[in-house]
Amino acid sequence: MTDGFFSGTNAPLIALFKLLGSSGFLRLGGHDVDSRHWLATAPLVAGGQVSANVGTVAVDGLAAFLTATGWQVLYGMNLQSETTADADVGEATYAASKLGTSLHVFELGNEWSGASLQTRWETFYAAIEAAVPNAPFGGPEGCCSTAYSVSFAQAEASKIKLLTYHHYVAGAGSANATAATLLAPDTGMIADAKTMVAAANTNKIQEGFRWGEINTYSGHGQQGVSDAYVSALWGVDDMLTGAENGVIGVNYHGGGENQDGNTCTNGPTSCIKPFRYSPIDTTSGQVTGAAPLYYGMLFVSQAGTGSLLGTTASFGTLNVTAYTISQADGSTNVVIVNKDETNGLNASVDVGAAVTSANATYLQGPSLTSTTGVTFAGAGVSAAGDWTPNPPYSLPTKGNVVTVVVPPISAVLVHAQ
Repeated sequence: MTDGFFSGTNAPLIALFKLLGSSGFLRLGGHDVDSRHWLATAPLVAGGQVSANVGTVAVDGLAAFLTATGWQVLYGMNLQSETTADADVGEATYAASKLGTSLHVFELGNEWSGASLQTRWETFYAAIEAAVPNAPFGGPEGCCSTAYSVSFAQAEASKIKLLTYHHYVAGAGSANATAATLLAPDTGMIADAKTMVAAANTNKIQEGFRWGEINTYSGHGQQGVSDAYVSALWGVDDMLTGAENGVIGVNYHGGGENQDGNTCTNGPTSCIKPFRYSPIDTTSGQVTGAAPLYYGMLFVSQAGTGSLLGTTASFGTLNVTAYTISQADGSTNVVIVNKDETNGLNASVDVGAAVTSANATYLQGPSLTSTTGVTFAGAGVSAAGDWTPNPPYSLPTKGNVVTVVVPPISAVLVHAQ
C-alpha cells in the first residue's frame, strides 16, 4: 500500500485482477502488518520501496483499486508493535469510511499465538468496535499448528465472521522443496483443512474457513519450482482439493521488493529473499508479468462456481486428479490434471446425463520447470493483463460420455452441455 501499488490508475494490475473475476478477495497481511503504523499524513514512497507508516493517501488508492476491480479486502492492521490500540482505531475508522462495502473484514496481526496476545487481540478488537460499530472481523491468521487457531475459533466465534489459517507445503531450501513434492498429494494441507473447517462449523462461524495465506514453499518460494509451471498444476489441485474439503477460498501469498523482510538494494535481482512464488511479478512497483501460478488461478476461475460433485477416477499408474463442478445452467465442468511427464491419456468422461455438446480448454507449459511459455486456451497473459484465448476444442460425445485427450503435464477443462 505504501508505494501506491494499489490505485485506480494501475491499469495492468486492475486488468490482471479482473481476469480472475469480479468478486475476489485481496488480503493485505503478512509480517509487514505488525511493523507498519498508522500516520494519517504519511506520503507515498517510490515504487518498490516501503514505508513504516500507512496514511490516508494509501487507503484512498486502495479504495479506488477495489472499486475498479469489484474486489473486497481482508485488511490487516498492526497488533504486535503498537503501544496502544489508538493507532489501529484511527486506521480502522478511516478505512471503514473510505472502503465501504469493499471492506470484507479487518484482521489484527499475523501468525501470532499465546494467551497474552489473545488478550491484546480482544483489547484492540473492543476499541475498534467501539469506534466503528459492527466492524467486520476475521482471524486469527495463525500458522504452524492448528491447535491455537482452533482454540481461537472457540473463544472468539461471536466476534469474527471468517476463520483463517496459513499453510505451506514445506520450507524453501529444504530437501522437500522440489517439483516432485508439488506433484504429490498434500496430505498436510488436507488434514489442516479438515481441522479448520470443522472448527468453523462447530463454532458456527458465519462464512466458514478460508486459507488466509497459502503457497508452495515458505520463505518466498523455491527458485525453479515455485516460479515454474509445476506451480500452476499444483495450484489447480490445491484450490479444488481445498474446496472438496470445505475451504471457501484461498489467498496466495505474494509480494515484491523490500516487503516481508526482503531487503533489496538495486531491483529484484538484488533481493535477499526474492518472491519466487508471487502470482504476479513486479519490479519497482510495476507489473512485469503473470507468473505460472497465476495461470492456475485463471484456470480455476474459468472452471466456474457451483457445487462440487463426487468424482470417481481411474487412471492406472498415471499421476492424474479429477474434479467435477455442476453449473447453475445445468451444464457440467470437469477438470482433469495430468501430472505425468511422459504419458498422455484418452479419457472417457461419464457426466451422468445425456450430453448434447462438449468442448475442452487446456492449461499447458513447455516443462514442469519452465518459468515462461505457459498458456491457457492457447494464449499467454501479458504484463498489461491482456489475454486473448483461442476457441475451445470441440469434443466427441456419445450418450453420457465425452472423450478427451489429456497430454502430459497439462490440465484440461471440459465443459459438457
